[in-house]
Amino acid sequence: MSKDEQVKLIRTACPAHCGIDACGILAHVKGDRIVKLEPAEFPDERDKRICLRGLTSLDITYHPNRIKYPMKRVGKRGEGKFERISWEKAYEIIVKNFREISEKYGWKSIGWVLGGPGAGTTKFGAYLRLASLTQSTRVSAWGYGDAGLPCGSRVILGHQFPYIHLHGEFWQRKYPELLMVWATNPAESMPLQNMRKFMDAKEIGTQVIVVDPRFTVTASKADEYIGLYPGTDSALALGIMNIIFQNDLYDKEFILDHTNGAYLVRIDTGKMLRGKDFNAKREDAYVIWHEKSNSHQTVSRTNVKEANLTGNYTIEGIECKPVLQLLIELASEYTPERTAEITGVDKDLIIKLAKRIGNSKKVVFLTHMGFTRTYHGDISLRGVISVAAITGNITTSVSSGYIPAALNWNPFLKAIPDKPSFHRIGILNLYDAVISGKPYPIKALWFAFINFLNQCANANKIIKEFYPKLDFIVQTELFMTPSARYADLILPVCSFFEFSDFMAQPYPNIQLQQKVIEPLYESKSDVNIVAELAERLGFGEYFKGGEEGMIDLIMSSRSFEGITRETLKTQAVQLPSLPEGASFPLSFGTPSRKIELYAEQLYEDGEALPVYLPPIEASIIPGDKKYPLTLINGHSRFRTHSMFANVEALLDLNPEPIIDIHPIDAEKRNIKTNDEVTVYNDRAQTTLKARVTEGVKPGVVDITEGWWIEQFKEGSLNHLTHDIINPVQNKIYEPNMHMNDVAVEIIKREGGKK
Repeated sequence: MSKDEQVKLIRTACPAHCGIDACGILAHVKGDRIVKLEPAEFPDERDKRICLRGLTSLDITYHPNRIKYPMKRVGKRGEGKFERISWEKAYEIIVKNFREISEKYGWKSIGWVLGGPGAGTTKFGAYLRLASLTQSTRVSAWGYGDAGLPCGSRVILGHQFPYIHLHGEFWQRKYPELLMVWATNPAESMPLQNMRKFMDAKEIGTQVIVVDPRFTVTASKADEYIGLYPGTDSALALGIMNIIFQNDLYDKEFILDHTNGAYLVRIDTGKMLRGKDFNAKREDAYVIWHEKSNSHQTVSRTNVKEANLTGNYTIEGIECKPVLQLLIELASEYTPERTAEITGVDKDLIIKLAKRIGNSKKVVFLTHMGFTRTYHGDISLRGVISVAAITGNITTSVSSGYIPAALNWNPFLKAIPDKPSFHRIGILNLYDAVISGKPYPIKALWFAFINFLNQCANANKIIKEFYPKLDFIVQTELFMTPSARYADLILPVCSFFEFSDFMAQPYPNIQLQQKVIEPLYESKSDVNIVAELAERLGFGEYFKGGEEGMIDLIMSSRSFEGITRETLKTQAVQLPSLPEGASFPLSFGTPSRKIELYAEQLYEDGEALPVYLPPIEASIIPGDKKYPLTLINGHSRFRTHSMFANVEALLDLNPEPIIDIHPIDAEKRNIKTNDEVTVYNDRAQTTLKARVTEGVKPGVVDITEGWWIEQFKEGSLNHLTHDIINPVQNKIYEPNMHMNDVAVEIIKREGGKK
């Protein structure tokens, strides 16, 4: 038998970027070992590709430092001293602790802290199912940097994500005249899903403008780069809208049809005028000023297109203005000069940008989570969406595309339909729940596919105040990460080649993350760990079928009708196409069922309109301040968050943490490239090397996130960050960690501490 005949080819998929890119992988297996990886085929050959992280996935699977068996802590938390135990002993310890804690504090005092669902749908779902069955607490990880965008999207669009409305047919490779890439870096964070399309769009003539505080790899491929200060996106959006309104470049028809721009707002209360305010029959109806009749009318399908969008009206003694009039007045305060002062963008460039957007027939606003990681990031998103809305660049229907993938979460969210499900708490709210017992005490935590200490805000607080208050900590993990060192029990988990899962990515494809080899050492998949624990807690019947059973559950929706696990073992499958030319309206879950340029529920918070509010900590205006530099943290092509930070092949290319600093700021501090520097604020200090570069704006410094704590000479990135809660985000959905809204100072290290 030849060597070639001994090699089996198995198709799987890489979940190593939260499932967003999800490159297909063809694994070459010889005996019981994977010997080679290459990109797998897709229905569209343009999706066949792989990134650095995917290519080095074998370095994770076969890494010599993998955790090989269950371990129990024998030293102090954080010391990293553990002894080997059996799986049976591990389950015995977990069950004993869970029962004792639940008897004393109730099951909701036990929390499950999980990474994003895209990292594996069914392993995520298995934990949700057990949380539902036990009525314990699911700790939502959206607030780990990703809640700002859903908060803003919920306010203006009425649902979690803006992408289908902003990106529209871009995913279908129908490219616009102008592509606005706003504060996202797909070249390094989403190379398959978005960057390839970015380059294809450029090739056919799309003009590309990148707005970002950093001159990123994506910016280097753009036709124009606009550098702004972090946290000033809503000011830039208002400055753009001001020029658009002044030059009559807004889309009146779109605003009338699809936004609440014509609806009247009471000046005295800031609330929408309703029929009940003047004894109309339709008490809850919104009100417009009807142009033809020159009178107020409650809104109907036929009269809204004849409403006035501007003006000042008095109705039975109540002074009112249309929403758009209020937005125009707010935007008028943001002259090019004032906008330039706030954002750091040249005033002539602001005017040019606004006119370019206003005069383009079709604009796609490509964005993601990064710019919403400032204290008012939810408003920043609303500002960008408002620019898109007033120019008619919001997609309001699904046309000539593919059926969206709808995962069946019901069996996981509510395992027993007629009984209560799990409790839910945001990851930032978890700090108080553990430390002070508010809103209720959390006494035990199970961490899975998340490096909590390394990646979450205010590391010193986690170490000194958070961990000591917990009675019991479990971590499923591949390696002895900074977080695992604080666990009471570590359970060895599989790499993605050692278990099966399901991924509905990259859109419009679905894939099977097929098990390629048997689990190494004593490792188990998260699904099997949960199933075996559930058996010992009396819920084993809900996890029969293991990984494949969970996959079948999540696929049991109409989206995947006719598609089976067996089919996906050999190929990615494209979701069914919508009929050519068919158009299905997209709904908005806002109170008005329209795009809400004005959100009356936030009037008392001063945020009914997408106002500009300065960052809570970052110093954006030069001056004499204790901490004059704004620290941000971008993504790296060499890591997915903290994954791959211990892979030697990637460390050869990117060996250690560095901080990027502009030449102007470096000169003031006598700092040169490769100098060792200390970055500090009132919370902590962190030591690493500097790189002097014009790739960041003056006043801004950048440390790419994901480096492990021990890879810094002192401290770490998240020793510097804060856990301040934005109460408006807390009200809308859940508060976000503001990793790009941090104030610091830097000094050159001369052989000692600062």
